[in-house]
Amino acid sequence: MADGESPPWAELVPDIVREIGRHLLCEIDRHHADGLCRSWRDALLQLRPPPPPLPRLVLPEADGPAFYCVPSGCRPHPFVLPPAALRARCFGSYDGAWIFQAVDQAANHVLLNLITHQQLNLPNLLRFHSFMLPALTFDFEVAFVAATLSSRPTDQGCVGAGIISFNRVPHDPRHIAFWCMGDEAFSWSIQMTRNIGGALELDVVDLLYSSHGAGAFLFLTRREDIHVFRQPIFPQGDVMQSTPLYFERRGDDDDDDGRPVLDRYLVESRGKLLMVVRLGDREPARLPTTTFRVFEREDELFNNYWTKLPDLGGRMLFVGRGCSRSYEAADGYPGMEGVYFLDDRSFHDPMVVHMNAADRQYPCSDNGRWSGAQPPAEVELCFPEQGRSNYSPPVWILP
Repeated sequence: MADGESPPWAELVPDIVREIGRHLLCEIDRHHADGLCRSWRDALLQLRPPPPPLPRLVLPEADGPAFYCVPSGCRPHPFVLPPAALRARCFGSYDGAWIFQAVDQAANHVLLNLITHQQLNLPNLLRFHSFMLPALTFDFEVAFVAATLSSRPTDQGCVGAGIISFNRVPHDPRHIAFWCMGDEAFSWSIQMTRNIGGALELDVVDLLYSSHGAGAFLFLTRREDIHVFRQPIFPQGDVMQSTPLYFERRGDDDDDDGRPVLDRYLVESRGKLLMVVRLGDREPARLPTTTFRVFEREDELFNNYWTKLPDLGGRMLFVGRGCSRSYEAADGYPGMEGVYFLDDRSFHDPMVVHMNAADRQYPCSDNGRWSGAQPPAEVELCFPEQGRSNYSPPVWILP
């Protein structure tokens, strides 16, 4: 093409350009199309804006994290990260492109904004006060494995909650802990006892902040009960107050066919609390995730129940520990309902963050979408195949 000559696509009639634009559901793709030439920009200005953005999947590739976009066909988009964040371990995210990271695997925990590159320090220690001498304190190093916030981290009074583990204690149960943004140490933690009748039913497997009422942190257990910690969390009294919500055991579903439960997640959708159950295959050699079941909380005067939803009803559920979100296919994503999931198997390995880089392995291959369609719903591994990482598991970036 000679200098000054218009590119051939500039001659496309505006109706065709607009039809192309209607299929560009990602705001980044639409922005790139706007910049192709003036005729395209003029034609695309007549379209409605792209639908609300969806979470992006971060895969920890060998040369640094790569960002994959669902509306763009699960293709990558470029993203610039600070050097210290390139090999950090990710353990969750928050709305507005905030990401929880451990720069040194089991230490130096930070909250990083991927748009502005603002970085906020998070606690690395759990501080106990002596019962005999209250002025005497003891500090213990801890590692985050999941976290969430009560509001934007820059808001005054923002409270964080985390699932934490003590360094190099493989059989110690996970603790839950709270902090105010800006604190250098956790001032309170609660151990979720694991040895109940030899089972692991009280292990915490997910957390969520619900803004209903005064707000509360919800912790889901392996038994599918919920522990509720209502605001205000701070200032703390002598005892941290919580309300347990015990649910009737739901048993196996008729169509589960003996498949094992891999994980459970909490997500709010349409004003209701949902539990998403991730099922595996009876044959360990096959792909880890085979299907999902979605349940809605139903409560009566003295009982709580998980009631199975017959279908997703147009929901797009992105599940991840502490960062699950619900979106609507009707908002501009036709045919895209489903459960979008990532590989978070390393959550169940308490020692992986303490291994050296040569031995450390975070599984990263079990990422995709479960359609939820009937019958039968299928799992699609729609993201690029990815080997194990030695620095981080995958993570969602929330818009």
